[in-house]
Amino acid sequence: MSFDIVDIVKGMDNTSVSLQLALQCAPVIAGIKISNLLTINTKKLRELSKILKKTNLSFRVIYPGRERLVILVYKEEELRKYLESESVKTFISELGYKTSDISGILPVFVRRYIRYMELRQDFPHELGLLLGYPIEDVEGFIRHNGKNYLHSGYWKVYKDAEAKIKLFKNYEKVQTEIVRMLYEGIDIMGIIAYYSDISHALYSECMICA
Repeated sequence: MSFDIVDIVKGMDNTSVSLQLALQCAPVIAGIKISNLLTINTKKLRELSKILKKTNLSFRVIYPGRERLVILVYKEEELRKYLESESVKTFISELGYKTSDISGILPVFVRRYIRYMELRQDFPHELGLLLGYPIEDVEGFIRHNGKNYLHSGYWKVYKDAEAKIKLFKNYEKVQTEIVRMLYEGIDIMGIIAYYSDISHALYSECMICA
């Protein structure tokens, strides 16, 4: 979290699902990341479902803790395309998955993640792929056992550090923007719709230019 929004957050309700979405999922809301993890109180699941129901974001509970839920918030079409790319498909297969389709991956991953959380079995590195991390960094993390990285930010970077540092700064920038919008009274569904419209407009513009 950037220091210029710390004081703003102090004056807000930290239990608010809207605020937690802004803090934990700003990059995916803004359309510059495929997915993010969201951790919220178990009692807030219905509220989250109500918020995301009418948006372009999907979600899946990947760890149903007693008090806290770990949730994958994602853009389904973009994540599906990423998982279907050849390098990722090959890697997913090497990790024991029989399909690269998200509907087939998620149930298996959830079981693995629960075993990791509750039994401390092997960490499922495919989480990095579900979060849209560059495959070279996921492979680098495994190869170096989480060490010898070039930079540590939203993930540990093993290649093209300069470009990814800029990307991380963009993530922080949109986090600040979205928190400020919430603070100024714009509801989270309106914020998600706003960024969705921007992404759609940029996509349409690119298609016309092409």
